[in-house]
Amino acid sequence: MSGTTSDPFDSQTEQRLHFKSDWHRFNIKLRSAGRAAVDEAEFEQLVSEKDEVSSISGSDTDSDDESSSSKQVVTQKSSQLMFKNQEGRVFAVWRPVLISEQDSRSIPDVELLQRLITLTDSAQSWVVILSKGGHFSAAVFDLRPVPPSQHSKANAPLFKELAHKSYHRYVVRAKAGGRQSAKDATGKSIKSAGAQIRRYNEAALEKEIKDTLASWQQLLARADRIFVQASVSNARPIYGGDDAALQRHDPRIRSIPFNTRRPTFSEAKRVLYTLLSVFEPSSHALQALADRSKAAVSKPAKPPSRKEDAVASLEPEPQAPTEPDPPLHEAAKAGDADKVKSLLEAGTNPCEADSRGKVPYDVAADKAVRDAFRRFMASQPDKWDYTLAGVPSPLTDELESQQLAKQAEKKARQREKEKERKRAAAEKKAKAAEGARAAAEAEVATAAAEAAALEE
Repeated sequence: MSGTTSDPFDSQTEQRLHFKSDWHRFNIKLRSAGRAAVDEAEFEQLVSEKDEVSSISGSDTDSDDESSSSKQVVTQKSSQLMFKNQEGRVFAVWRPVLISEQDSRSIPDVELLQRLITLTDSAQSWVVILSKGGHFSAAVFDLRPVPPSQHSKANAPLFKELAHKSYHRYVVRAKAGGRQSAKDATGKSIKSAGAQIRRYNEAALEKEIKDTLASWQQLLARADRIFVQASVSNARPIYGGDDAALQRHDPRIRSIPFNTRRPTFSEAKRVLYTLLSVFEPSSHALQALADRSKAAVSKPAKPPSRKEDAVASLEPEPQAPTEPDPPLHEAAKAGDADKVKSLLEAGTNPCEADSRGKVPYDVAADKAVRDAFRRFMASQPDKWDYTLAGVPSPLTDELESQQLAKQAEKKARQREKEKERKRAAAEKKAKAAEGARAAAEAEVATAAAEAAALEE
């Protein structure tokens, strides 16, 4: 029996599958928000009506405009582009927002700045497409600012969704991992019931994605940017086939330059918020950038000899030095929950991403560190945009007490079950011994009777 359903489970396998289901996760989010759980029928209805299984929460966007006297500071090979204005203030934007993947030329700083100004001044329509592990979510957003009179909440989003759709199908092989089609490609013919279900679901998911994108043909044609996060196998329904709604060489299509979580409508909105953000790089990132610039200036390149050129062609290219992590990222990676708590209480921003686009919660080493973020969210619910910070839900004292009580109850059931198993094993052993003793006595009696008959 689960905390979100009163129906007993027939086996441990069924129980584990329930805990991994989106229905169970959805009810956990409802309980955290103080709302009643829903049964499976209600959940399926919500999924069909809302096209998603996660809670929806809005947050504010943050965009800044700089004067035309700004100039670029770093090279264009990074996932971020940094600019510096006349006052010496450095700010950054994500590279795919301004530069397409097909544009391999070196773009002048003035042109990049003009693109940024044009981007902030003109009305834009952006599309976010996420596909991973049988989960798919896509949304079309109108970035024209929503007038304050049209929304009632102070933290309402400053854009509106023109269309969105989410799907989930069971296509990944449990424990073994990987899609069923990838296993079939090895030449092995698996005829189990699970394999047949996964093959059907893959075909159904591919059809659902194609149908959705086809129905959005006009919206996609008007889109200024299309951001896609999908592996080669997951991207087949998006680009594959003669009737594909999108083409890979389309200059509007950009890869998302940071890690994303399970594809849902909420995650698509979080990705959009992150792409729209104009942020100040951390002091660690700026110091590392300055060190690299000094090293490049102090060591002028000299033309290599033929021998050096031949040797260099056989050696791997040296990796660029990595930027040091901000303090909150370091504490989260190290598993230091106390330091994470003290940094958050001191005002450290949990929404700040590192050079790879990861927020501190994404790099947390263990559950204790993640719980530290969730406890801070419970104590300071309005201090930060926790959707952007990646913190899923607050962890209150009441919820912790319920979790501890459930764990204690679970352990008690396990102990009782183990006692019952040992008692049944002992009874079975005693019954077997009694049967063996009775058989031995019967054999002795038979032998005695045969001996007595021979004497007569």
